[in-house]
Amino acid sequence: MKGKWGLVLLAASSVVQAQSFLGDLGGSTTREKMFLAVYDLPDANIDTAVVEQIALDAMRLYARNARVQHGLPAAALPAYPAQIKVERTPGGGQKASCDGEVFSLEGLDTSMSGYGEGTYHRACLFPYAGGYRLNYFAAHSAQSGAGNQNPNVLAAMLGRAMASAVGIGDTSSFVNKIFGRIEEGLGKQSMPYRLVQLHPKTLEGRVVVTDTLVRPSAPAVAAPAAVPTPAVMPAAVVVPQNMPPELRAMQQALQPRYANSVTTSAPATAKPVDSSTAAISARKELHAMGLQYFSQDQFVAAVKRGDQLAVNLFVTAAGVDLNAPSNGVRPLGLAESAGHSAVAEMLRTAGAK
Repeated sequence: MKGKWGLVLLAASSVVQAQSFLGDLGGSTTREKMFLAVYDLPDANIDTAVVEQIALDAMRLYARNARVQHGLPAAALPAYPAQIKVERTPGGGQKASCDGEVFSLEGLDTSMSGYGEGTYHRACLFPYAGGYRLNYFAAHSAQSGAGNQNPNVLAAMLGRAMASAVGIGDTSSFVNKIFGRIEEGLGKQSMPYRLVQLHPKTLEGRVVVTDTLVRPSAPAVAAPAAVPTPAVMPAAVVVPQNMPPELRAMQQALQPRYANSVTTSAPATAKPVDSSTAAISARKELHAMGLQYFSQDQFVAAVKRGDQLAVNLFVTAAGVDLNAPSNGVRPLGLAESAGHSAVAEMLRTAGAK
């Protein structure tokens, strides 16, 4: 009996050291860890199906059931690849999403769900002009506390504390093993790779190298051009036939203002602007920034934060409604109320009301 109680006391002591056991007794606590590894594959000719199988085999080490989806990469590949995006779900967890990927994998490790632990997995392969980037994200959650409705949680707390005492840790350590499995698979296929990003940075056995790809710098935003005075404005404003609806509305609004003006000098012959080319270029730049040219929510968010570059690109890309209200307020009103005068002037010039 003494030996039995000695083991119990040793276990309780380990819990106090590793998980603040006494503090958790009165209620329930959920702890979440996030992991991210980004592998650069600097070869545009690699077999992406092989990379998909390597990532899937690694994920299935622990997430037995996985979902595979193939994406639709952009026709014009960016110089710098996209990256996985992490968002908080309504339930408080983490969920990762991909945009412009070659493929994406998603899985959930529920092997320890009966003890209040689980791990969400997501892997995405993004193309760029010189190769591919494999992103692997994992979110591990563990419940603790005697107040938890799951009766097995207390036993799991004890087990985790005992494991921590001998240097094993909880099931989140399995994620690092997945990263090792990916590197092993790429090595067996003789695929050159570099681990250019890692979180946490101190995972045992992982070696991070400097990213040689240079992130594109945002181009400078020119100040809105001043409207010429009526004395030098042509009697008719000529626009190309394929002008986007928003800009055509702006032209129609300006036309009466200058229709009766007196021209003192003949306007210089100017080549009409190819608005379709400008729109395509703006859409590519938005995509490189991780934005969608047709996303009304992203456009409104750019207006609210006074992002002149993004707003200018959204207007030029002609994929959003400049006058659609957000919570009853139009984009121009949002810019004015936030004091973003440059953005407000930009929207006004583009025909926003």
